[in-house]
Amino acid sequence: MPDTRKLSKVNAVLFDLDGTILDSNGLIAESWRHTSVALTGRVLSDDDIYSTFGEILLESMKRLLPEADAEKGRDFYRDYQRSIYLDRIKLFDGTEEVVRKLRAAGFKTAIVTSRLKPSTYVALDHFRVTGLFDVIITASDTEKFKPDPAPVLMTLDLLGSEPEEAFFIGDTNHDLEAGQAAGVTTALVNWSVALPPEKRTGDPAPDFVIESLLDIPKLLGV
Repeated sequence: MPDTRKLSKVNAVLFDLDGTILDSNGLIAESWRHTSVALTGRVLSDDDIYSTFGEILLESMKRLLPEADAEKGRDFYRDYQRSIYLDRIKLFDGTEEVVRKLRAAGFKTAIVTSRLKPSTYVALDHFRVTGLFDVIITASDTEKFKPDPAPVLMTLDLLGSEPEEAFFIGDTNHDLEAGQAAGVTTALVNWSVALPPEKRTGDPAPDFVIESLLDIPKLLGV
């Protein structure tokens, strides 16, 4: 059994969006492949694409497609993704059930994502879960991004919670590093494609690895 003593003071549960509660993995991969072939003629590998998960798009564009104009590439990617967005996304099983259960038990809930505000809200509104989160922090809301702790700390400030009172669930090293730098307890989702088991080197190591979103209420004694 995992040691849940770190969770004894938790009153707020923070979620990353893409790859954690929103299954957008296929959407992101398709968007990268389309953009890369159109702009450079190259086909990116899965490992290259997964390395961008959790990263700000412009930085990924500079790193993966250095021969292309990064800002034009970013805009091309976003335009293509918008055209297929709602057809390619879904919530991971248990998302709504778990968040409702946490809120009913008195926990505050939040999203901390590196996705821009418009597409974040399009997805949450589409699945009618926007109102289930007390705070939603996107890349449009902060000048610093994960793995910097600033988005997590901003979320805690708005929630009125201390770091030791927060539990942050994500799917990338960016999430784990941001959470640990902010002083919160962290969890990695076991379905992460950015960090499959063979790439989990232990640095940074999450406090917990969860097999299902349904594990979260159990860990918190709900």
